Amino acid sequence: MKAIFLVVFFIGCSFFSMGQDLPVSDWVKRLDDNSKSQVIKHYSVYYDITKIDSASRVKAAFEIEKACATGNKRLRLMGRSVKAKLLFYYLKEGDSLYAAQMKTCLTEAVEMEDPYLQAEFGRWYAEMLNSLNQTALAVQYATTSLQLHHYLGLENFAAVSIFYMWVGEALLVDGYPRDAIDYLRTGLKLADTLVKPFRFMYTYNNLGLAYRELQKHDSALFYFEKLQKYCAEIKKAAWQEIAYKNRLPSFVALDMLDSAKAIDARLFEIATHSREPEDSLIAYEMMGKIAMKEKDFQKAIPSLLKSAALNKGRYQELLNRVYEALAVCYENLGQPGKAYPYSKLVRSYNDSVSRARELRTNRYVFIKAAYEKEQLALKEMTEEKRQAINKRNRSIALLVFIAAIAAWWLNRSRKKAEKRQQLAAGALESFKEEIIKKNSRIEELQASIELQQHKLYDAQTIEELSRQMILTENDWQHFKSLFEKTYPAFFKLLRDKAPGITEAEQRMAALVKIRLNTKQIAAMQGIGADSVHKTRHRLRQRFGTATTSELETIIAAI
Repeated sequence: MKAIFLVVFFIGCSFFSMGQDLPVSDWVKRLDDNSKSQVIKHYSVYYDITKIDSASRVKAAFEIEKACATGNKRLRLMGRSVKAKLLFYYLKEGDSLYAAQMKTCLTEAVEMEDPYLQAEFGRWYAEMLNSLNQTALAVQYATTSLQLHHYLGLENFAAVSIFYMWVGEALLVDGYPRDAIDYLRTGLKLADTLVKPFRFMYTYNNLGLAYRELQKHDSALFYFEKLQKYCAEIKKAAWQEIAYKNRLPSFVALDMLDSAKAIDARLFEIATHSREPEDSLIAYEMMGKIAMKEKDFQKAIPSLLKSAALNKGRYQELLNRVYEALAVCYENLGQPGKAYPYSKLVRSYNDSVSRARELRTNRYVFIKAAYEKEQLALKEMTEEKRQAINKRNRSIALLVFIAAIAAWWLNRSRKKAEKRQQLAAGALESFKEEIIKKNSRIEELQASIELQQHKLYDAQTIEELSRQMILTENDWQHFKSLFEKTYPAFFKLLRDKAPGITEAEQRMAALVKIRLNTKQIAAMQGIGADSVHKTRHRLRQRFGTATTSELETIIAAI
């Protein structure tokens, strides 16, 4: 450990005397920002530093920490975090040391209850863990950081799409293709001008590989072909060829044999001058599998045996695929004796893969549990610290005062709420009165409604009312506003119970809620009875009911 510090000290002292002038005061000013866009401003500091030479980057790390040391606790924390981040990537001897320092910064951000710094430092620490090949733990910190990104607003963070892309790649490497697809696609959706072309190439390729691993070959081909087209546009021939080759297994799986044969022939050409020995193995494997698709098992065997011979045990997953294909070929040729050794090898390999997958899953669960335990302990420690501070600062007089204010405020709020409810109910009643004044019998009908309220209406009275109550659009909007004040949670609960419900169906539900029949509803909306029946039928389908009475019961309960 002492040797590492000596190396850092020597390099720091050497660089302080050389390199370009650094705008440290401007950087510190941006690091001291405490607004919603603070993380973007912090990112601009790191972006500036990437433009200078390596010697000046290390010098900048020490000078920023020194300049921030005279500020408040938060600024001092920023200075230490910047130093840890820069030295992690530019002093290889200090990787694990500065990752540990970044974790300490993250812990202090949690203690300070600063969500922006938690999100920012959580991302940095996750990226460091990923660089140290601690993928499973890196994903835990990364997903927690992304949750904070969403909570605080993605627009307040820089390079979010890049963050999603590398988390997706990490999940794919760690054996979770389904989760990887979600993160990779989100990264593409959020992509902005900060995303470099190589990240698009990696993401398209990773999506293709993830879908291929899940045996979703149509989707795999879509992204491989997208990668091929993109590489052609930006003139990346090597990656264009990778995309071209990666389509081959999917073409074979989908019985697109003409396309598969063309790519396989090209793969043999590539293999003659390729530095990748895997190209020849895959070319022979695919030649054998194409023959198997054509039911020519005798022709398939030599190609598969050639792939196995060239493999020499270097690529176990590929070799297992070849053994499995050979077993199928010999079985179909009625030679179980020759098939058995290959089937045995396949079973042995699959068992070892299952054990490895189980160990990996157990390791992931263990890491997740340890991470959650650590986070819980940290939260408990933070909570205990907060409680101690509150206990020290509280007094009986203050508690009594706060309680009195709270009681007064709650009582006032309750009275205001009751008054608003009464006003809304009165306004809704006034609206009803204004509408039904259009006919000469309004006084009699209104008296009947007020006496019966939510009970069953007299059929003859309601029929006459419904013939005379026709609402305009403005009338309906006014009615809806009053309705929402009287039944404030109705439309929200309605949409929760029936996602995707249309405006017309919501209107129908509201009229059913106040117990109007078909004729009344038709009259109020100025439509025919058939239209009412159709809308009510769609509403019944929304709730999965067979009868109108069941629908009325459901809506009455909302």
